[in-house]
Amino acid sequence: MAYNAQILLFVSTPFSIYFIAEELKVSGIIAVVCAGLMQNSESIRSRFITPRQFHNGLVLLRLLRELLNNTIFVILGLLVVRIIRDDLIIGNTNSQWIVIGILLYITNLLVRYLYGLLSKMGNKGSIIFALGGVHGAVTLALVYMIINNVSSAQFDMIVLAEMLVIILSMVVPSIVFRFILDHDMSRKEAGKQVQRLRQEMVKEGLKAVEKIYLPENIRESVVYDLRDQKSANSFADFWHQWAKASRYPEFNEQEKELEQRALLWAFRAERQYLDMVSQKENRRDYLFELYNEILLAESILLDTENEY
Repeated sequence: MAYNAQILLFVSTPFSIYFIAEELKVSGIIAVVCAGLMQNSESIRSRFITPRQFHNGLVLLRLLRELLNNTIFVILGLLVVRIIRDDLIIGNTNSQWIVIGILLYITNLLVRYLYGLLSKMGNKGSIIFALGGVHGAVTLALVYMIINNVSSAQFDMIVLAEMLVIILSMVVPSIVFRFILDHDMSRKEAGKQVQRLRQEMVKEGLKAVEKIYLPENIRESVVYDLRDQKSANSFADFWHQWAKASRYPEFNEQEKELEQRALLWAFRAERQYLDMVSQKENRRDYLFELYNEILLAESILLDTENEY
């Protein structure tokens, strides 16, 4: 219950800060951004006090970030469609918004580049920092703060300029990064490597289970769970397990503990295999992805409040 209350407080805090800042006649957007920076610094140094809450917060934050980022682009798309429909681009020869948008983007790059140099990122690191990321999302939110202080034509011009900044921040890095960054493994090739390692690590887990004594019914359940890691169970296997679980009573406490220990033993063998591979292959990204999956599986087994 305490975890849920803290997560609700975490989600509601930005909204509370925004409305309080607006009541004080200051920028609610800037207040929320500052609060986010402070919260990020605080969470880095307190993430292991309550690891479960921190992990749940990361998952929730990732979901909210995706929803809100997509919402920004939906709003921007609707605004641009309305502006085009009103012939502000086709019927109006005033291209001042293009110049403003380019100047804003260049200014943004220079400021970020100088900040990178001051932070001792080096020349190449500062260039990457300046170009990286989609710029203009916060600025688009700030635009709505002045909607009542400018004319409709001026507001539309600001939106168009901001739209150009966002588009440039997505297009320019896609081109420039091809020339200044080292070529990494493609997503398709990385997927093949993950699948290869997944097959091998599950094989190690199955070997570990074969070396220990288990009653046949528990061994069958453990092997099914391990094979499920690599999606090796057929639809018929699933229905067989489902029918068996529905027809026969669940494991007693002793059998549950034995199954848990067997799975943990198998997961330990899988982690050891990934540790061995990590010393030979300098591909930490997808290795950590698989390692994280195993740790999450272990956390499910060790969760005393979980019913499985």
